[in-house]
Amino acid sequence: MGGNEQTGVRFHTEKEDRMEGYCLKCRTKREMSNATKVTLKNGRPATQGTCPVCGTKITRIGKSE
Repeated sequence: MGGNEQTGVRFHTEKEDRMEGYCLKCRTKREMSNATKVTLKNGRPATQGTCPVCGTKITRIGKSE
């Protein structure tokens, strides 16, 4: 876990390995770089990362495996 020890604020991000998503710019499935688990505003789980080729943000909705 990471966090700022002076203010007592703690946060937790989980990195995913080998997560694939569809890049809208490249129009193909790509393996995400810097994939991170997130929760959308409606409460659904998702994984966000970047396309290693063009740098576009990729979001895959649903629980990661």
